[in-house]
Amino acid sequence: MGSRPSIPVNKKTNLVGKPGDMNKLNVLKQTDKASILKKFPSVTTKPAKQDRRHTTTTAPSANDIWFETWENSSLFSSLPASDVDALGKKRFVAPHVVYKTDKKPDEPCSITTSLSYFPEEEGGETNVTAPPKSPPSNLTVVTVEGCPSFIILDWEKTDNDTTEYEVISTTKGPDGTQVSILTTNQTHTAVENLKPESSYEFKVKPKNELGEGPPSEPVSFNTESADPRVSENVSGKDAIWTQFPFKTDSYSECNGKQYVKRTWYRKFVGIQLCNSLRYKIYLSDSLNGKFYNIGDQTGHGEDHCQFVDSFLDGRTGNQVRADQLPAREGYYRAMRQEPVNFGQIGGNSHVTYMSWYECGTAIPGKW
Repeated sequence: MGSRPSIPVNKKTNLVGKPGDMNKLNVLKQTDKASILKKFPSVTTKPAKQDRRHTTTTAPSANDIWFETWENSSLFSSLPASDVDALGKKRFVAPHVVYKTDKKPDEPCSITTSLSYFPEEEGGETNVTAPPKSPPSNLTVVTVEGCPSFIILDWEKTDNDTTEYEVISTTKGPDGTQVSILTTNQTHTAVENLKPESSYEFKVKPKNELGEGPPSEPVSFNTESADPRVSENVSGKDAIWTQFPFKTDSYSECNGKQYVKRTWYRKFVGIQLCNSLRYKIYLSDSLNGKFYNIGDQTGHGEDHCQFVDSFLDGRTGNQVRADQLPAREGYYRAMRQEPVNFGQIGGNSHVTYMSWYECGTAIPGKW
């Protein structure tokens, strides 16, 4: 959404992808999914407008930003666990908004984990005879409490002639009206890289090879404040990522766009996206040289989130022993703040490396 014409349109396919089976097992046993989704009626059958109960929550002080309400929260709720966000500003509540309220404050935000609660629809052969006639219904905004950079839109299919959808996101701000469009063949999708404290409008348009159908009724959503521990500007360190293709010694589940930036380690950090919150992290001495995996001597790379300027110890994929990984050259260290060394990782080195990271920091972006 940078400097563009007054109404730029960025068409792209839905690159979020299907969550991995391993991740689904880690988050939610298949046998539990049905019972959990029963607590989430707004995704499948949006209820009529409800009377909202007013809950009183004291705004947190500067020294007590986070609240502990997640411990007693259910997984999904039409009301947030707290009336206020990390900066004490009131959260957005509407009949078409559902909150996922079980995320712990120090747990990284995860698009992939959130999408695992939405079953994938099986694609089949469809013999369409006309453009879609009916708009999608029950468009619902699902937001993970404490994660302002993305939401998940969910809706119901109302026309058997529909084979895909255009998801249209509109935001109005100082730079004028900006429009982003993505396409998907599912009845849900993540909308990423939302700006904090911004107003959005979403609608979904059905399509097939013969034409377009009428769009859904628009729904609005206001994002919450950015986490001040992540968004605070650090002097001399602008976390600006530049899209740049680089060569990797690849060990990754991510195959999206690549971004680089200079790090205070006097090295380049390379990122390859699964989505804006899940990515593979590499290091290199040279912008045009090979970007190498980062090994961890005392964990599974949780502290490597420091390389993308995150305060969190992140979540990582493929947490296996070093001797189960191919031996290769790469950077490694044991603890946060340590300088990195270069040498053998994996194999007999006792140094593990990971296929993806979730650090709570959206990329691309800027503090």
